Amino acid sequence: MARRLPRLTLEVQVQPITRSILRLSVDVIPDFEFVERWHGHGEAFWLWVEDNENDCIYHTEYVVVNRPSRQRKGGREWGREDTRHMEFTIPVREPLPAQYFIRVVSDSWVGCESVLPVSFQSLILPSLKPSHTDLLDMHPVPVQALGNKQFESLYDTKFSHFNPIQTQTFHTLYNSDKNVLVGAPTGSGKTITAELALLRLLKESPGAKTIYVAPLKVLLK
Repeated sequence: MARRLPRLTLEVQVQPITRSILRLSVDVIPDFEFVERWHGHGEAFWLWVEDNENDCIYHTEYVVVNRPSRQRKGGREWGREDTRHMEFTIPVREPLPAQYFIRVVSDSWVGCESVLPVSFQSLILPSLKPSHTDLLDMHPVPVQALGNKQFESLYDTKFSHFNPIQTQTFHTLYNSDKNVLVGAPTGSGKTITAELALLRLLKESPGAKTIYVAPLKVLLK
């Protein structure tokens, strides 16, 4: 009977993104005997990441575990395909706390919860001032590299070649679907690098829609 109480086992991997942001990869594994008469079509849980030292909760998520996908004689059993995988980012403070806790609590069963401590004892954060990517000495990419007369018309009356930052990021932005973070000074042409990514989308999916977000209030000050 105790095995039928809904509980979850947690596994986590921690990856520092910056000195103040961590990425958590969490596997939520069902660890109870599923009985449809008790559990219906599934069980719901609340998952959160808590920092006891600073009395903060940095992330919450509603997790639904559906009934097991594997059928066996006399009932069902959990398989690897029933594991829920989720990724999210959370802040981290300095001085580095000893640990955070990932807690998962049943939404309907009293006392059914699991806690996983996430230790930071061996966590190595990136340096405070990471080195910048060197700007390579490359031949400027001509506007004609867009290979589309309509796209080229956006720029050919303004300039004939993309600037060094645009040149260095051109292939990744316009010829791939990789995620890109461009950090460069004001007036260095970052807006056009964003436009290259938008043109990539229109080239691969004509008629597609996208969202461009810019801090206009900051720019107007």
